[in-house]
Amino acid sequence: MATLYESLLPEIIPMVPGCPDTLIENNIRAAVIELCEKAAVLQAELDPITTVAGAYEYDLEPPSGTVVHKIMWVVHDGKDIEPISTSLLEQRKQNWRDADNRGTPEYYVKISQSLFWMVPVPNVTKASSTIVRAQLKPTQTSTAADDELMAEYRDTIVNGALFRLLRLPSKDWTDFGGAQVYSSLFNEGITQADRRARNADVGIARKVAYGGIYTPFSQRRNRDGRGG
Repeated sequence: MATLYESLLPEIIPMVPGCPDTLIENNIRAAVIELCEKAAVLQAELDPITTVAGAYEYDLEPPSGTVVHKIMWVVHDGKDIEPISTSLLEQRKQNWRDADNRGTPEYYVKISQSLFWMVPVPNVTKASSTIVRAQLKPTQTSTAADDELMAEYRDTIVNGALFRLLRLPSKDWTDFGGAQVYSSLFNEGITQADRRARNADVGIARKVAYGGIYTPFSQRRNRDGRGG
């Protein structure tokens, strides 16, 4: 299940008076994407892949609304295979595309968000022989993200969206001082999330516990009478 980005609007609208809802949603999406890129908070094992004799290119098929940011690991026929760059691959396995050099895959190369290679080129067809675990992020056209992700990182996402919105120049809601504060809060949230994700071994959305609820910067200014 997924939570709509627009569900965070009530927490952000008061901080950016006059800002269009669509612009707010765009910046919520951007904050979620950056969080998922910098901290491995959204992971999944993709559907098993059938290797085909003579084929080295294979599709990455993440859940709807996401793309593969990184490949965490690949297991072929019960054994881990090694990540490698295209340049190093050419050094280690010259003429690896030749039919005479087919064999059991030892390496993988992530070519794009939707494609990876396995080398040596498989010499047999084997159903569901390969498992890929990937670090995911929402697509640039997504309107929602994983429920658990949105719940566990709600404060961090709000902080990231506000950082982006408040730094926009020449707007009624422009607040460069506030943007700096929210930038710090956002980066702190990412650091905590990344540390927790590296040490955890949980489900698709990695969890982070936050102490307390943040107080919006402009509300703090209003309460104590100081400007930013």
